[in-house]
Amino acid sequence: MRMDRFLFAFFMFFIACDGFHEEMVPVDINVEDIETVLVINGEIEEDQIAWVQISYSEDINAPANTPINYEKNASVSISTGGGSSENMTHAGNGIYVGSNIKGIVGEIYTMNVEIGSQSYTANSTMLKPRGYQGAWVYQLGSNGNGKDSSGKDGASKYSDEWIINDPSATRNRYLFEWWANGVHYVRQDWAIDDNRVVNANEGLKLFTVTLDPLPNQYIKHRTAEIDKITYDYYNMYEKIARGLVSVASQTPYNPVSNFGQGTIGNFRAVAFSTAILLTPPDIFIIPQDKQNVLAFEPNSYFKKYNLFWSNASGVNENSNVISDIRLSITQNEINFIVDNILDNASTYYYRLQVEDGDGNLSILSQEVSASPDPNTPADTTSITIGNIPTNVVATAGNGQITISWTPAIGSNLVHGLYWNNQQGITLTNTGKNNAFWNIKSPYNHKGLDRGKTYYYRVAVWDGSKIRLSKEVSAKPK
Repeated sequence: MRMDRFLFAFFMFFIACDGFHEEMVPVDINVEDIETVLVINGEIEEDQIAWVQISYSEDINAPANTPINYEKNASVSISTGGGSSENMTHAGNGIYVGSNIKGIVGEIYTMNVEIGSQSYTANSTMLKPRGYQGAWVYQLGSNGNGKDSSGKDGASKYSDEWIINDPSATRNRYLFEWWANGVHYVRQDWAIDDNRVVNANEGLKLFTVTLDPLPNQYIKHRTAEIDKITYDYYNMYEKIARGLVSVASQTPYNPVSNFGQGTIGNFRAVAFSTAILLTPPDIFIIPQDKQNVLAFEPNSYFKKYNLFWSNASGVNENSNVISDIRLSITQNEINFIVDNILDNASTYYYRLQVEDGDGNLSILSQEVSASPDPNTPADTTSITIGNIPTNVVATAGNGQITISWTPAIGSNLVHGLYWNNQQGITLTNTGKNNAFWNIKSPYNHKGLDRGKTYYYRVAVWDGSKIRLSKEVSAKPK
């Protein structure tokens, strides 16, 4: 019998800050079955209302633009071990939300889903979070589009590690989430059974498995202790997503569900501990007469920038500092930092540190250096409105896109290119974009995925401000 493979998107997570917000990140994984499967995936988090998304798996041979088949006519309720219950309301796209019942550590929750004559029920206990002993990020070197410590092309790369307060005397299971600049990287979620690791010091040391932090990221680790069936679900999901389970096997490998046979998905009650890590942006320098102009990518998650500098290599937190830099950022314009009244015969070294609104500090960026250049004027004139790159065209090629433009007019202008796979590039969301700098038209962006749309805005920097062109897009052939 042929085992049809199904592709389904099912993870939906909610971010709670001042209110209830949602961000859905689809994850495509291969599962095996012989017919369409009901997908139920829900959660109640500490101090938050419950949610669940209900849909049906799709045959992998279906066209890529086939809409997800959401279940919009289910009756969903959630109840507590203490006897409270409420019906959940359909909010669109198969998502049902509660209203009054919020997650409490130690409580047992039951979610019931009724579709026609069929009923599906799952239980989960909200376990107490263990907390972190420590979390840190460290530099790995350079490989990308910025400037490394020697001035060569290459954006800094980082790695992160953390230790949770895992008791050695008991068997525990944990769920880990990884966020960067407000985006939940679902493929980075994973679960672990502490019996799989050495666990003798009342602490479990772990590290990011597949996704190392990049420069200019606000990273959020979240850890929750989970029950066995939730661990089994995530463990099998991870094996499927990472290709550790062969889809060619005759054994069906669908992630186990606490909603019972004939379903995929999970209902979990979770209380998270959170650790915040920051990576600073790389520094880009334009030397000018008796001054260095320093540019770096802003990030709305960072509230302060501290620039450390010295006349000798080896800048650290005891070096000279320009403290509490606050950038003026609009949709299309950023003001940058000028370190002036410098000696043209000297070399100056810089490292950057960022701080969020809660007082969390990053490590220092990679060290960069420059000597002021007497062949350029000390004063720059801001680009006037309208003096931006024009006639921007994106032309699709074989696995590449060529972007051409008419440069902005003026001396000492540096052109760059911002790009993303999502429409709506602005300087206020630049932490989620990618950038090339010091380039000329036409520019060939190579190594792209065929069939995926890429968006671009050409940038121009006059030494004090950046402005952006109109946005264009193309899809590689």
